[in-house]
This record gives sequence, structure tokens and C-alpha cells, in this order.
Amino acid sequence: MSRISEQSLESVKAAIDMVELVNGRTTLRKVGARYTGRCPFHDERTPSFSVDPVDKQYYCFGCQRGGDAIRFVQDTESLDFVAAVEWLGERFGVEIAYEEMSPQAEKRRGEQRRLLALLEDAAGFYTRYLWESGEAAAARTYLEERGLTEETARSFRLGFAPTAWDRVCAAARTKGFTPAELERAGLASRGRRGPLDRFRGRLMFPLADARGRVRGFGARQMPGGEPPKYLNSPEGVMFHKSETVYGLDHARPTITTQSRAIVVEGYTDVLALHQAGMPESVASMGTALTEHQVRELARVCGSGTLYLAFDADAAGEEAALRGMQMAERTGMEVRVVALPDGRDPADVALSDPDAFRTALERSSGVLSFRIGRVLAAGGSRDQIYRRAATVLASAPPSVERDEQVRLVSGRLGLTPDLEAGLTRRQGDRRPVSAPPPQRVRRSPRERDERLFLAMCLALPERGRVLLGDLEHVHFSDASHWEAATHIRRMLAGEDISEASARWAPLVGELNALAAREAASEWALEELYWKLHLYRAEDGLKAMRENADLNLSRQRELQGLEELRLSVLARLDAIRAQAPDR
Repeated sequence: MSRISEQSLESVKAAIDMVELVNGRTTLRKVGARYTGRCPFHDERTPSFSVDPVDKQYYCFGCQRGGDAIRFVQDTESLDFVAAVEWLGERFGVEIAYEEMSPQAEKRRGEQRRLLALLEDAAGFYTRYLWESGEAAAARTYLEERGLTEETARSFRLGFAPTAWDRVCAAARTKGFTPAELERAGLASRGRRGPLDRFRGRLMFPLADARGRVRGFGARQMPGGEPPKYLNSPEGVMFHKSETVYGLDHARPTITTQSRAIVVEGYTDVLALHQAGMPESVASMGTALTEHQVRELARVCGSGTLYLAFDADAAGEEAALRGMQMAERTGMEVRVVALPDGRDPADVALSDPDAFRTALERSSGVLSFRIGRVLAAGGSRDQIYRRAATVLASAPPSVERDEQVRLVSGRLGLTPDLEAGLTRRQGDRRPVSAPPPQRVRRSPRERDERLFLAMCLALPERGRVLLGDLEHVHFSDASHWEAATHIRRMLAGEDISEASARWAPLVGELNALAAREAASEWALEELYWKLHLYRAEDGLKAMRENADLNLSRQRELQGLEELRLSVLARLDAIRAQAPDR
């Protein structure tokens, strides 16, 4: 595994201007040798956040959060340790060097840097063309008619693609980018005489990752232009639609501070809500939240509130249903927003922002939303009863469930026995009641195994690799090995829909555990080798209990002991390199 060199790490730390860094999140005022301001991690009226510009440390006396510059970026940008150092390197102009990197890995990293630079350059080209060219006048008029200001459009770096066949490709090639790089970046297709622009005559929306790096584009058809209405960058090495949360790079500070996010469907919805004073808004890139998008939002929002404000049509309702079920499993509170008169979020936000805020305040919980759909669907009395019972019996006891039971009972005019049946699981004779909570006592090894799985979820790329190196003998419990197998399939992008319901509670618990324990690559590596250590010690114990060992078994015993010592040495090395030790 590659890691940042010690020299690069020290260079980044030395280059950081702590006051400048923190000032991007909250306004600081000099008081003596320190700086103070309102905490960026929780709402407060009286400043309790303190920054030491010399030692480059911060601490909040209100919420007790503190650390160094790297920890500050990890928390505010929801990045792991390595990504936070890379972010700081970009911010303060420090070139990052890596140790233990194979030539192939170094080549891949270099290729990615060039593609990111190419996409950034293309975004700048499209933006300049939107505001400076006569050809883009219709696009500027379109934005104005939609009620979007130039300030908002510039903030999100909107652009316009020329109608010429190869304007962008030609400009990029003069800067040294190759036709192959243009194709890999999703900017070009192959023509008989060279690369041709993929996007032509369209309004351009840069699609950035959580760190603000352009990974692709969404291109909107202009009135009278060629379909489709929206054309995205192709799936490839730089862009994955299912992993993109549009506007997250803009919304992250507010989501982190307020512990809430508003999720809409489209690009213009996000722009309109930001313009209307709701900067915690992001888009799901379509009508269905994906599992990756939910995990990304959970990392920023924590156990806060997720408002789903999809367009009020059938597709929007189905998308809300899928998204809310996944989001609830991460521990977030999910609210479904019903927009007035069936209008889309952009229209409501721009014409009447207060009406949109009122819709947020009146949003319904998941169970209320689902029962509302059951009642609205109509049908015979028996049909409505069966559908409502299916939803209510699967819900845990709560005040909201009791309210919905009374609502259904009143609407259908149920007898007490039929009302009780709404919460009775199929095959049960009695209403379901929750068993008293019991605290599960786990051994240190079991806790390490669960924490390892949790960090694999939080760090999916490295987690997938490490899980692939383990076998059932590395886990003390068969259920943990089954969970590891399910998580490995999930991280590999396999179809796990048939088992998702079974594992949803554990995945939700592990996501919460990873958030609480601040998942990092250092900790993940340490836990991985601890599992190897447990395995070696299991083998040693079994062999030592056998007093009659032949020569081959004695050699096996010696090999296990050497393996144990090797793993211990690896653990010592990892702990010595950990940034907080």
C-alpha cells in the first residue's frame, strides 16, 4: 500500500496557515496570542472556538472538538487522513510524494492528475464561452428566464459548449493533451479525422467530487436543440454517476454545521435553493438515491436530518421511497417534503422561498409518508387494510406508528381487534412488541472484527482489497465471516439486492460505528493485521494443546510462531507511523 512520505507530511504541516484555513469556515478574531470565533461544528451564539496559530491546533470549549489542521480538514471535508493531507497540499502548494508505490501505481496517479487538469481546463473554457461569446446569448437568456442570477451561475461554474465539432478538443490539444486523454476524460468521441467534442451547443454543469475536483459534466439541451434533454459524461475512470452528489462541494460546510441536507433531483433545483438561501441543498443526479450517495451524505450529515424534496410525481415518490429506506439504515432522520401544487423545487424556491421552508417544516416521517401513499392509492377496504398492515407491522413501536395506526383505523372504521391486527406480523397471533434492549457483551476480538468491517465500509477502495485477502479462519464468528463476504460483494459493486434486507441493520450499525471511531487508513491497516495475529495465535494454541507433535508438526508450529512475530512487527511499524501517536 502506498503512503504519503514523512517529508511530504512535514512539508504540508509547515506550509499550513491555520488562521487562513479556519477562516474559510468561521470568522476569527485575534485575542492575545490566539484567535477565537464561533464553532464551525455546532451552532452557538457566544464564540467558544479557539485557534492556536503557532502550534496549529484548534479546540472548542462548547462541543469539546479539537485537533490539528489535518484533523480539521478531515472533519470539515469528511475526508480520510491521506485525502486530507492531499487536500491541504493542493491548498497550500505542496507537492505530495508517496512511499512504497509501484511503478504501475505511480503511472496511474500521474494519469489521473493529467485527466483532472484536463477536466478543470475544460470547465474554465466552457465558463468563459458562456459569458463572453455571442453564440451563448440564448443560454444566458435561458438562465435569466429561469430566475437564476449570474452570480449563482458563476458560483457553480456553469458554462456553454460551442456548436463547432472540435472546438474544445482543438484547444486542449494545443496544451499538450492527447486524443486518448480527451476520450478517457469523457470530453471527446473518436472521429475519422481525430477526436470530436462530445458536448456541443449545450448548457454545461461541471460535476465535481466532494473535494471540488471536476470529474465530468452534465449538459442540458437548449430549446430547439438535439435530444436528449440531458447528456452526461460517460461512465469511466473519472466519472461515475451513481457516486456523484451534485453540489456537495458547495453544500458541505452548511450540512456539517447544521447537520441537515436537502436532496433534490436536478441541477437547477440545487442552484435555485442555494440562491434562495438554502445552501445545504444537493442533487441525487436523478430520481433514485444510490447506496453510495447515501453513504456520502451520511459522512457529512452524521446522524442529522435528510430532507427528500423530489418532484411531486409518481417517479419522484418511488425515488423518495428507495432513498429514505437506505438513508434510515445509516442512522439519519429522514423527512419527505411535499411541495405545494405539485411544483418542482426550483419553481417554488425562486418564486416563494418561504413556501419551500414551510414545506420543510411540514415534512413527514418515513412511516407517515408510506401510509399516506397507501391511503392515497385507494382500493377496497380490505386491500387498503392489507397494504397498511404490511407497512405498519414491519415498523418498530414508536409514537409515529401509533399515530398512523389510529389514522388508518379511523379512515377504515376498524374494530379494536382489526386495529390491533395492523401491527401483527404475518403468522403471529399477538401484536408485535419490542423486546427489552439488552447490551451485547463482545470479546475484544469480536469488537476488533466489527470495527474492521465498519472501516472497510467507510474506506471502500482499501476495504475491498483487504477483505479480499481474508478467509473465514480470520474471523472468530461465522456470522462475521458472512458479513465480511456480503460487504466485499457490496464494495465490489455486485448485485446484493437479495440479501440487502437481511444485512441492513448490521450495515447501519457498522456505518455508525465507523463515524464514531473516526475511520482512517491507519486504523484499518492496524485492524487488518490484528485479524492476522488472532489467526496465528489460534493456530499456536491448538498445536500447543497437542503434546504429541511429530517433526513436520513441530516445523509447522515454528512457522506459526515466526508468522506471529512477523505480524507483531508489522503492527508495531503501523502504530509508529500513525499520525496521532
